[in-house]
Parts: sequence; C-alpha cells; structure tokens
Amino acid sequence: MANKNLGILILIATLVAQATWVRAKEYIVGDDKGWAPGVDYDAWIKDKEIFQGDKLVFRFERETRKLYYTTHEKCNACCPNDPLMEMYPCGNNCLTVMKIGKRCVMSTREDCLNGMKLLFEVKPAPVLQECGETII
Repeated sequence: MANKNLGILILIATLVAQATWVRAKEYIVGDDKGWAPGVDYDAWIKDKEIFQGDKLVFRFERETRKLYYTTHEKCNACCPNDPLMEMYPCGNNCLTVMKIGKRCVMSTREDCLNGMKLLFEVKPAPVLQECGETII
C-alpha cells in the first residue's frame, strides 16, 4: 500500500512539473542583436509577458560583459552593487526566472547608463485548468 501511495505522489509531482515546463518560454534577449550597446531593450520587452519558469538568454561576445540580476530600484539607479545574482560572462547566459516581482538584468554601471539594462516583471505561472465534461 505504501508503494502505491508513493507511486501516486511521484505521478502527481511529475504532472505538476511538466505543466510548468510545457508553458515555459525561452527568450533570446535582443533577438538577433543579442546583448549589445545600442539595442532598445525597453522596446524589446514591451510586448512580452515573463512568467515564472521562463528563460532569458543573453548572447554576447564571451568575457566582454558582466551581467547582474538585481532589483528594479538598483537598476533604475544603475547600481550593480550587491546584486541578487552575478552571472559569469560566458557569452550565452541563461537565466530561469522563478521569483515573482519586478526585476532587472544589467551590465556595468557605464553600460547601464547607456541603456544596457532590461527591466521586466515576473508574473506567477498560469494555473492549468482542468477540462470540464461536455455533454452533447
């Protein structure tokens, strides 16, 4: 009986995990221009909704940029000190966003002052609704 209950629990956990995975999207920040000076990231993010579990991919020439995941307040001030996370500058950084709220990814203070910052809001992952029975 315990094995049956454990099996059901594992099945439920797997279904929940797959529901989030199916919904998650991956965005290449800046599309074909990547993470570079001169890109209008405000315009790029304008028509996108970012949900928990979505991935933001930052493409740039390796070792040329540092990335800081930080709060909106620090980003508006272009202050990379004490970020929520500092990302290694490998040139193909992938950030899976999980925490709900207003967030930002920025480079150095100088780059940020020149517009290299991405301000976005992470929304709760949508809840999949069960299909109701239809009687014909």
